[in-house]
Amino acid sequence: MKQRTNIQIEHRTLEKMKKLRITKRETYDEIINRLMKTHDNNI
Repeated sequence: MKQRTNIQIEHRTLEKMKKLRITKRETYDEIINRLMKTHDNNI
């Protein structure tokens, strides 16, 4: 089973993350990993 953790983010950050979703079922973990991958590719 995958280990999970809770993180605290501000409400405005949550709203921004919701707008970054590609699909409604995309998780916040998937969004964060996609953003990090994009960042790594641009270095």
